[in-house]
Amino acid sequence: MLERLRTGANAGDLAALVAFGVAAVVYVRTLLPGVGFGDWADAQLNPDRLGIMHPTGYPLYTLLGKLFTLIPVESVAWRMNLLSAVAAAAAVGVAVLIMGRLGVRPVIAAGAGLALAFTGTLWQEATFSEMNSLHLLLVALLLHRALVWWAERRDRDLLIGALLAGLCVSNHGLAITVVPIVALFVVVDARRELSARPWLLAGSAAAFVLGLVPYLYLPLRALAGPADVYATFLTWDGFFAHVSGQQFRGAMHFLSVESVAAAMGAMPQIVDQLVSLSNVVFVGAGVAGVALLLLRDRWFGLLVVALGAVNVYFYANYMGDLTHYLLTTWLILAIGLGYAAELGVRQLAGRLGAPAVALAYAILVLPIALAVANWSAHDQSANRDGERFTAEVFAALPLNAVLVTYWDALTPLSYEHCVEGVRPDLSLRAYDEHALVTCDLPIPRPLTDVVKRRPVYALVMFPKDLRRQTGLDPIQTTTRIRLPYGKRYAEYDGFMYKLVADGTTP
Repeated sequence: MLERLRTGANAGDLAALVAFGVAAVVYVRTLLPGVGFGDWADAQLNPDRLGIMHPTGYPLYTLLGKLFTLIPVESVAWRMNLLSAVAAAAAVGVAVLIMGRLGVRPVIAAGAGLALAFTGTLWQEATFSEMNSLHLLLVALLLHRALVWWAERRDRDLLIGALLAGLCVSNHGLAITVVPIVALFVVVDARRELSARPWLLAGSAAAFVLGLVPYLYLPLRALAGPADVYATFLTWDGFFAHVSGQQFRGAMHFLSVESVAAAMGAMPQIVDQLVSLSNVVFVGAGVAGVALLLLRDRWFGLLVVALGAVNVYFYANYMGDLTHYLLTTWLILAIGLGYAAELGVRQLAGRLGAPAVALAYAILVLPIALAVANWSAHDQSANRDGERFTAEVFAALPLNAVLVTYWDALTPLSYEHCVEGVRPDLSLRAYDEHALVTCDLPIPRPLTDVVKRRPVYALVMFPKDLRRQTGLDPIQTTTRIRLPYGKRYAEYDGFMYKLVADGTTP
C-alpha cells in the first residue's frame, strides 16, 4: 500500500518553493534573449498578436502568453521565453510536492526536483518559447492532484483534477497520452464515491469541459478575421483539422503490432538519449525508484509505469526525434530518483542509526553536477542568431519589396516585422497558404502580376523549385545567409534570390 504520508506542510512547501526559485533563477539567467526560429518564433509572435498558432492551436498557451506579453520588461520575445522558464520551474516545484506526498523527505525531494530541472531536455525547453514547459507543469499538477485525492478522498479534488485535465488538453495535443490514463486510474479508485454520489461524475465532467473553454478562442478569433486567413476555423472540418494536427497524420504510426515493435526497438536510443542529457545516476536511480514504487505502492506505481510506457510509445511512433515529447518520462524518472534515494536513506538509518540521515543531503551533489555539465550546452543568454538573421535579411531587401519564404524563416522575420515594427514597407509571404504568422494583408496572386508593381525576392532552402512555385525566374544575389531548417538554430548556407518575369533583365 502507498504510504499516505505527508511531510510537514511547512518543510515540504518550503522545499518546493526553494526548488522552484533555484530553477527559475538559473533558467532566467540562461534564457534566450530574443527571437527564435520556426515554431519557437511562432510561439513569440502569435500570442502577442492574438493570432492562431500552428497546429494544434495551443489556445491555453496563446491566452496565457498574451498575459506575459503585457509584462513591461525586455522585448515581447523575451517575455514569451520567460513564460517557458516560469512554467518549467513551477513543474519542478510540483514534482517536489509529488515526492513529498510519497513520503520523500524535503531535502531529497528538492534535490531530485532540481536534478530534473538541470536535465538537458527540460532546461532547453525552459529557455525557448513554446508550450512544452506548460504541458509538463499541467501533467505534474494532474499527478499531484490524483495523489491528493488518493490520500484524502475529498470531492473537491476530483473536480480540481478534472479541470486540470481539461486545461491540459487545451494546451497541448500530447494530453491525449496522459489525461485518459490518469482519469481511468482515478475513476476506478473513486468508484465507490462516484456510485454513492453520482453528481460527482457529472460535476467532474462539467469541470473537464470548463477546462476546454480556451478552444473557443479559435473560432472567436476567426470571427474577427481577416476571412482570407482565418475563415477555415469557422467550419467544424477546418477547426478539427487544425486542433487534431491532421496535416501531421502521415508521421503518426499507431495501433499496430509494428508500432509496438518500433517502440521496443527505440528503447536503446531513448536510454542513450536520457543518459546523454543527464547521467547514469539519474537514469539508473530513476528506473530503480519506479520499480520500487511499483512494488511498494501499486496504485501510483502502476499509474506512472503506464504513463511512461505510453509516452515512450508515442515518442517512438511520431517523428521519433522530438526530445520534448519525453518530458513526462523525465518527470517520472525524477520521482523515481527521489523515491529510491528516500528508501536508501531509510535503510542506512535503520542499520547505522540517526547519523546516516545526514546522507540525505548527498543527493544535492547530483543537481550541482548536472548544472555544471549542462550549463554550456543550454546557456542561451548570448544567442543572438535570430536577431542577426532578421537583420541580414531585411538589409538585403530594397524598399517596398515582397519576400517569399518558408516557415522557419518566415516566423522570426514576421515577429520583427509585425511586433517590433521593423521594415514596415515590406510584405512577407509564405509558400504555405496556412502559415498564419504575418500581419500583412495577403499578397494578391499570382506573383507574376505582383512583380510588375513591386520587387519580389525569395529566401528558400530549395531554390530549384522556385520557378515552378512562383512562375518567376530566380536570379541569385550575392547575399549569402545562414538559414534555419526545422531546428532551433540556423545551420545551413543559402542565398537571397530576386524573382523576375520571363525575359526580364534583373
